[in-house]
Amino acid sequence: MRAVLCPFLLLVFIYLVWFMRNPTWSLFEFVEPLFLMLILSYLVVLVLSLFFLKKDAGSSLSEVFRVRSYGVISIAVIFAAVFQAVWFTMILTMGGSMDFLAFPSLRGYEGYAVYSLPLAFVLYVVFAVFGAFVEEVAFRGYVQSRVASRYGQVTAVFIASLLFSLQHIHIFRLSWIVEFLETQFLYVVCFGVFVGYLFFKSKEAIWSVFAFHAVVNVFNVSLPIKVTYSFPFATHVVTIASFALMMLLLRLVAIEELMPAANKLGSHNLSDRALPLRFSRFVVVCEAASVLTE
Repeated sequence: MRAVLCPFLLLVFIYLVWFMRNPTWSLFEFVEPLFLMLILSYLVVLVLSLFFLKKDAGSSLSEVFRVRSYGVISIAVIFAAVFQAVWFTMILTMGGSMDFLAFPSLRGYEGYAVYSLPLAFVLYVVFAVFGAFVEEVAFRGYVQSRVASRYGQVTAVFIASLLFSLQHIHIFRLSWIVEFLETQFLYVVCFGVFVGYLFFKSKEAIWSVFAFHAVVNVFNVSLPIKVTYSFPFATHVVTIASFALMMLLLRLVAIEELMPAANKLGSHNLSDRALPLRFSRFVVVCEAASVLTE
């Protein structure tokens, strides 16, 4: 039971972080300090996730953050681009329309003033990329791996996707939560299932799922496109159809063939010398962060 209870405990801690930052939203008039606050809150979640990785899962951070195949990372980036093409194609096929907006834009944060629009946009992208990294470390690197070690991959993908989706409830107003459940929850669940399958197919390579997640987030915040759907619940139809097609495409791609032989055999004892220097330094920082939580 610990393999399931501890991931849920991590979600509780994440909610505590979201709850503590919730009153601060109204304190910001300008969007730049707001993005910095959001990045800081995700940094706290990263430290919590590293702590659970070390203390509950007993994982070696050098192994978790090992770059096992640049080919798999490249495939993840390509899949992210293909997903965008599939998504917009299905919208147009179902009679929807797309309007092009000014670039850069701060969709979702238009109510805030800006000191500098280019600076605000850069911080928006940094937040989107860093958020993707933290979420993948937490929900694939820790939750999915931890649950899979005890209950198998199918259960692990389901639980990781569920917790990943629930943690997106970060504003504690009933009207906001209802709107999120009606308009975004299905998309986030499907996204989590697909990324969980990619994590499984890539032999739990954290950089593959981060690459996909980060590129999708960058597209979402930077593409100056406003979508109008042709009928109610069209977004749900597009979501299910798009991710179903992406799952089929991923199933057809032999990602396993791009992984090093040792990983295909399930070895977890690779030499740390195989890690590039820049990532070795990153792992040292992660190790230090996890120690601070002890």
